[in-house]
Amino acid sequence: MFVRFLHLTLLFVLPVCNAQDTEQSGENTTKTVEAVEAEVKVANKVEVAPVNTDEEIEDRLSSIFEATTWFEGIAVRVDGGVAFLTGLSDTETHRDWAEKTAMNTSDVVAVVNRLSVAEKPIWNFAPAVVSLKELARDTTSLLPLIAIAIVLVVVFYFLSVAGARLTRWLVRDRVQSGLLRQVSGNVIGVLIFVIGFYIALRVSGLTRLAVTLLGGTGLIGLALGFAFRDIAENYLASILISLNNPFRVGDLVEIEGQKGYVRKVTTRGTVLNSEDGNQIQIPNSTVYKGTIRNYTATPLTRREFFVGIALNAPVEKAQKLMMDVLTAHTAVMDEPGPTVLVDSLGAATVKLRCQFWLDQEKHAPGKVTSSLIRQVMQELNENGISLPNEARELIFPQGVPVNLIKEEAAKAADTKTRLSQMGMSDRSSNKVVSVESTEAEGDLSSDRAEIERVTEDEGPVADETNLLKPKSR
Repeated sequence: MFVRFLHLTLLFVLPVCNAQDTEQSGENTTKTVEAVEAEVKVANKVEVAPVNTDEEIEDRLSSIFEATTWFEGIAVRVDGGVAFLTGLSDTETHRDWAEKTAMNTSDVVAVVNRLSVAEKPIWNFAPAVVSLKELARDTTSLLPLIAIAIVLVVVFYFLSVAGARLTRWLVRDRVQSGLLRQVSGNVIGVLIFVIGFYIALRVSGLTRLAVTLLGGTGLIGLALGFAFRDIAENYLASILISLNNPFRVGDLVEIEGQKGYVRKVTTRGTVLNSEDGNQIQIPNSTVYKGTIRNYTATPLTRREFFVGIALNAPVEKAQKLMMDVLTAHTAVMDEPGPTVLVDSLGAATVKLRCQFWLDQEKHAPGKVTSSLIRQVMQELNENGISLPNEARELIFPQGVPVNLIKEEAAKAADTKTRLSQMGMSDRSSNKVVSVESTEAEGDLSSDRAEIERVTEDEGPVADETNLLKPKSR
C-alpha cells in the first residue's frame, strides 16, 4: 500500500513542478528580451518610401553639428536610414545630444553613436577666464547702481547723526541722566543708518547680501558679546550707576578699599581723586557690584580721639575741662553734642574717649581733630592734670623741692614767652589763651577744593564725558 501511495504522489507532484519550472524559464526569457530592446533605440515610425535620401540626411546633420562647435572631426554617414556618428565631443552631454538630434531627424531609423569624449587637460584656465569675464561684465553693469548706493549711505549717515542729536534734544527735559540721553540718541542714529544701508544694498542689486547681513546680525552680536563681555558689562554698569546715583561729583567715597573724591563716571570706569593727590580709575562693574562707603552722603560725621590722664588725677574735672574745649570750638556741632567718656583703665593712666560731630562739607576732619587735641592738652596742663607715659612715671606725693639758678630761671622765662606767642600759657597763669588753628594746622576748612584743584584731569580721562551731575554747593 505504501509503495502504491508513493507512486501516486509522484505522478501528481512531478507535473506540477515541471509546469512551475517552465513558467519561470519563460519569464526569464521574456525579461532578457525586454532588456535588450531597451538598450537599442528604434524609430517611432519607419516609412516604406522615405522622403529624404541618405545624402540629404548626412548634409543636414553635418551642418548642425559643425554649427555648434562642440565637436572636432565629426563625420556623419547614413546608410539605409541608419546614421553612423564618428569624431570627438568636448563633453559627455554634447555626445548624448548629438545622438538624440540624429535620432529625431526625419527618415533616420537608428543611430550608431561612435563619438568619443575629449579628455580634459590637467591645467585648464578657460573656466576661470570665463568667470572673470562674466564678473567684469556684471560689475560694469552694476557701477551706476553702486554709485547710487554710495550716495544713499552718505545721506543716511548724516541723517543718523541729525536723528541722534534731535533725539537727545527732545529727551533733555524728560531724562535727567546724561548717559541715557546719549544712549537713546545713539540707538536712534544706528537704527537710521542700518535702514539706509539695507536700502543701499537693495538698490545696488545685492539683495541676498542684505538679507544675509540682517540675518547674521544676531550671530555677530552674540560673538561680540562674548568677545567684549567686560566692556559691555562696564557700559551697562555705567548706565545703572547714572540711574541710581549712589554718589555725586565731589563726594568723598571709599570703593573696594580705594578712597577719594569722585571726579567723574565715564562709560568705562569711575575716576577718583585720592586725598594724597593721585588719580584712581575703578571699572564700573566693580563699582556697581562692590561696597560703596559715601562719607559725604550726609554732611555730618563723628570723629574721636583718646587722652590718657594720671591715675590720681580728678577724672570728673578732666572731663569738664575737655568738654569745655569741645563745646567752645566753632567746628564742633552743638547738636548732636560732644561727649567725653572713660574708655578704659591702664597700668598708669585712665584713658578718656573724646567724641564730637562736625560738618565735613565746611571743615577738614583731620585738621579739626588736630586743633582739639592741642587745645585739650593745653587745658589739662594749665589745670595741673598730667598726661603720663605708661612706661615711665614717678609720683612724689610730698613734692620735690627744686632750686633754680639764674640761668634756669632765665630759661623758664623764655619758655613762658614762647608759650604766650603760641597762644598758650604756663600753669601760674589763671587765664587760658588759645587759638583754634595754628599756622602749622592751616585753615580748618575742607580740603576738597584744594584736592580738586591740584588733581585736574589730564590725558584721555579729561576728554571723556562725565555721566554724573556736579554736586550742588
